[in-house]
Amino acid sequence: MKLLDLKYQTILGESQRQAHPKTEDIELCLRVLSLASSINRASSIVLNEFGLSEGRLVLLFLLSRQPSGLSPALLAEQAGVTRATITGLLDGLEQQQLLVRQNNTSDRRVLTVKLTEAGQELCEHLLPYYIEWLSGVFNHVPQDVRERLSHLLSKALQGDKTPEIKVEKPLSHGIPDIRQRSYMA
Repeated sequence: MKLLDLKYQTILGESQRQAHPKTEDIELCLRVLSLASSINRASSIVLNEFGLSEGRLVLLFLLSRQPSGLSPALLAEQAGVTRATITGLLDGLEQQQLLVRQNNTSDRRVLTVKLTEAGQELCEHLLPYYIEWLSGVFNHVPQDVRERLSHLLSKALQGDKTPEIKVEKPLSHGIPDIRQRSYMA
């Protein structure tokens, strides 16, 4: 049974080889990353059947709740992406004819994004399908274990109090600045 993706096995193996004192903590983190990666890959396969990505799916669902449409800026904010990213997502959905961008008749600078009939229809069929798929991801895990896992993950994330994971200089020794080296002969 594969508990870690190969890339994470490599990282864990190196921490074990160096006899890092917190190898168990490293392994826990890598297991969570492997699980998340596995779910993400499976989700991508499911969504790819519909020509969608997770980002596009989120936009469809946000727009399905707002028949009058939303501005690209508001969509970006609600989806948690940058304005640059939203442009690419909207371009793709527009090419699929799942949404339209409409200029405001009184102010052409104002843009509203709305689902097309095809986009609304896809949402109506996809949401139950995707939610059902998501609900089955952990079906192989007994209910009491799922409840404990959920509790433990909530505790690890600390609800709304989850601090941003910051990268501070974790090394007690310096790393040579390889950017200044030239490997070209």
